[in-house]
Amino acid sequence: MLPRRWTVGLCVWTLIIWTTRISNIWNDEALSNGEKWGRTGLAVSFTVLALATLATLWRKARGGAVVLKALAGWTIGVWLVRSVGIATGDHDAAFVAVHLGLAAVSIALSVLAWREQGRAAPVA
Repeated sequence: MLPRRWTVGLCVWTLIIWTTRISNIWNDEALSNGEKWGRTGLAVSFTVLALATLATLWRKARGGAVVLKALAGWTIGVWLVRSVGIATGDHDAAFVAVHLGLAAVSIALSVLAWREQGRAAPVA
């Protein structure tokens, strides 16, 4: 069994979802430059946290729990806020369904990774 499989899963999922979002942002002609930079900042924050979490796993570095919990907490918080905005916004049903599905998977992976971290043996 792969150690920390939920943590790795959360990181890979996060990189796929948020890093690919950056090109979508900059290809959206309806957004102003300010909106593009703001949304890019959010996507980059997820990318950095996911890469930092993977780096602490790879190097077995201290502080890995803190970085993972920052990623998981940020993921849960952002998706909860975004889900309300998406569900109540002026979007078609397919857009809402896809994004609420992304939110559900992201939150589930965050909870599983957080629990996995809690069960892990402490670093001596």
